[in-house]
Amino acid sequence: MTTTAPELEPEIIDEEEQRAKGMLTIGEHLVEARQRLTIAALTIVLTTVVALIFTNQILDFLIEPGRAADPDFRPIFTELLGFISAYFKVGLLVGIAVAMPMVIYQGFMFVNPALEPQERRWLLPIVLLASLSFAGGGAFAFFVAWPPALDFLLDFGDNIADPQIRISNYIDMLTRFVFWTGIVFETPLVLMGFGWLGVITAHRLIRAWRWAIIGSFIIAALITPSIDPVTQAAVAIPLIFLYGLGILLVKLVETRGLGRYRNAEIEDAEIE
Repeated sequence: MTTTAPELEPEIIDEEEQRAKGMLTIGEHLVEARQRLTIAALTIVLTTVVALIFTNQILDFLIEPGRAADPDFRPIFTELLGFISAYFKVGLLVGIAVAMPMVIYQGFMFVNPALEPQERRWLLPIVLLASLSFAGGGAFAFFVAWPPALDFLLDFGDNIADPQIRISNYIDMLTRFVFWTGIVFETPLVLMGFGWLGVITAHRLIRAWRWAIIGSFIIAALITPSIDPVTQAAVAIPLIFLYGLGILLVKLVETRGLGRYRNAEIEDAEIE
């Protein structure tokens, strides 16, 4: 006598449960993505318009370190569109910077349904920490590192030539310096992410401390507009401390048993 296996009925998941698990159709994903992008774009437009209204005051604030270095400091423009281009560039950059929290929030809400509860719990704090790290790096660049760098550049060779700084050149150098300093201040979170994925361990990072110091000074030399060693050291030393903070965060990932750090530990054991 033969018995037949009972037929398995396909699991039926209602639409609400599908949405709760992020199981949407491609069309629904595209519609939601368009809505999120529209909100983000409108936010950038709104904040940029507001920033353009106050761009003169913003420019005056950005030029203040130059006046502190030289009371007679006054940027020039040598092209008819020179000041206008600098004006709109500053307004756009400030508008994007102010809108970034909303842009990040829209991105978070788009991917949120597809995440596991544990991943969802960690994503928002990491996004907030990344935003604060970038803002802290930018503030450090403008308030701490930029004034001595600018003072050095204005004084270097002033007994031979008078500095006539184009406002577009001033804004370009300042914004690049602030941006890249903000990026490198993300180092601890980047290292934490690699630790989460099991690519690195705290033990590996500690063994590479000499290379980290060398790399910090190389990065400082690349992103610092001034060539004087004092300014470069002022940027490199915080990077070294950020590397140390990254080691602590990776160690936290390991002790909490988060991510895939065990794979990296196995590789470490094989290497040794």
